[in-house]
Amino acid sequence: MEKGNRQVVVSALQFACTNDVPTNLATAERLVRAAHAKGANIILIQELFEGYYFFQAQREDFFRRAKPYNDHPTFKRGYNISRVSPYPL
Repeated sequence: MEKGNRQVVVSALQFACTNDVPTNLATAERLVRAAHAKGANIILIQELFEGYYFFQAQREDFFRRAKPYNDHPTFKRGYNISRVSPYPL
């Protein structure tokens, strides 16, 4: 590339979630890493990927998944991934 030019590659991820948070996080991480390996430098993950899209049904067990953003385990995991990636999350 010429000086001053840069290539932007965008990847949008969408996948079927399960009711198992660790499985969903592993799927998201695997897909992020695959997109990065294919050259994506902007990677968009679907909203609410930790579990079922709970706005479809108002169930108490879905609301219990809500956590404060500070010290949120998914945020921490994303931070740790971004520390070894050339692109921020």
